[in-house]
Amino acid sequence: MRRILGTLVALLLAAPVVRAAVVAAPGYAVRTITTPDTVEGGVVRQGDAILVGQGPGFTAGAQTIVRLDAGGPTTIATGFNSLGGFDLAPDGTLYVVDNCFTGDGCGTTATGDTVYAIPDALTRTTAVTAAGHEVVASGTIPFAGDVFVAPGGAALVSDAGGNGAGRVVKVVPGMATDLIGGLDLVGGITLAADGTLRIVDAFLNPDFSTTGKVLEYQLDGTLLGTLVSGLNGGFAAATDGAGNVLVSGIGSFGSSKVIAVAPDGSVNDRATGFSFSSDVFFDAARDEALVLDFGVTDIAAICRDQDGDGVCDADDDCPLVANPDQADADGDGIGDACDPCTGTAITGAKLALGKLGAPAGDDTLAFKGRMTVPVAPAIDPLTTGVRVLVDGVLDATIPGGAFDPATKTGWKVKKNGAFAYHNGEGGILGIAKVALKPSSQTPGLVQFAVGGKTGSYAVDLAHLPRQATLILAAAAGQCGDAGFAGPPPAPVCVYKAKRAKVQCK
Repeated sequence: MRRILGTLVALLLAAPVVRAAVVAAPGYAVRTITTPDTVEGGVVRQGDAILVGQGPGFTAGAQTIVRLDAGGPTTIATGFNSLGGFDLAPDGTLYVVDNCFTGDGCGTTATGDTVYAIPDALTRTTAVTAAGHEVVASGTIPFAGDVFVAPGGAALVSDAGGNGAGRVVKVVPGMATDLIGGLDLVGGITLAADGTLRIVDAFLNPDFSTTGKVLEYQLDGTLLGTLVSGLNGGFAAATDGAGNVLVSGIGSFGSSKVIAVAPDGSVNDRATGFSFSSDVFFDAARDEALVLDFGVTDIAAICRDQDGDGVCDADDDCPLVANPDQADADGDGIGDACDPCTGTAITGAKLALGKLGAPAGDDTLAFKGRMTVPVAPAIDPLTTGVRVLVDGVLDATIPGGAFDPATKTGWKVKKNGAFAYHNGEGGILGIAKVALKPSSQTPGLVQFAVGGKTGSYAVDLAHLPRQATLILAAAAGQCGDAGFAGPPPAPVCVYKAKRAKVQCK
């Protein structure tokens, strides 16, 4: 079987690299992240740091691992021969595999055919060598393909021994034990949304093509079933934010793609046009898959693009309305195409949505800040009312009208041009109070606070609010926007699960 795999590798290395443009499926966009050298092995990202393998394939000691971040490329590990998949542990240790050792066709090597642990991968400034960082001895895992750090800390490593000889090995420091046997050219390992494993396995056909499937296992190695079979190949795997298993290496060399396998086993293309799509990593924070290709010096990033304007939602100032130019006349971080207010940016903005868990009907809202509006005409919510918008959550219109003692609802005029709204009839989309207080020292500056406690807010935790808006009279510029999606130190929204609360500040 080693001879067969060696032949496959030789064919890949000899083939010319001709890649057409990578094309993402509808609803997604593709961008590229340039790397210093040819990509090799695996890729992971945390925050703004990307860890990726580099260097010529199947060459003793010639491959490295670099970190790409705001400081530029930093080499963090050297001396690898044929890198495979990566995974990052919670403590910042990077686990990687190498599947070539002396006698395997890559020259005389110092180490190989095992899994390595690179400490402090996200912060280290000096490179370590592969030799000396083996988790188990060299030669322990001859066809190491991918690594997954399981809950509890053990490394699960796929060993693509070939038809019937493939296995998944459970590795702890100094010891490797078989977890799953009887596999074939086993590849990617990923954790599904339900906490069980999804493993890509491919059967080698007589014509050197492969037929792939995605298998389902418990963490203890118990087979649960087959998610999908009959795939034209199969290499690496990752689970996206919607619970789909992304599988790379689908198709023939020179015409490869990444597919998305839904929890019900249905299959859709996620991106096409790769020469040979290899490792894939899903970044939930950006709703984006990072994909490596054969023989190129970049990473393909396949991101969510709901409005189809070619701008990733994570970077789009108006993700639901196409605006490729990202025009933002008032500089509030919200694109003009979806900005209900081109007045001013709200300063000191704070937004909180609380009690979002069951039962419904007791959800709370607090939105406050300061905005500067034209001095004339003077604000008059008794006439204009107020409109409150929270991206993807609510659009509430608070009508004008003086306070009615019978219903205990309406606007009151307070001292120094201030106004207060109270709703004694249960609120409007949960909003029961609004306070507006013009500054006595700064013309046009208005301090506001919106409050509610009887709402029912459906919040998509994968797409937290990006903006909130307060409008008095939009045509007169009496409005303000608060953006919650800019780069640090701009305000952002976070979900606090323990309190079932979204907090933006």
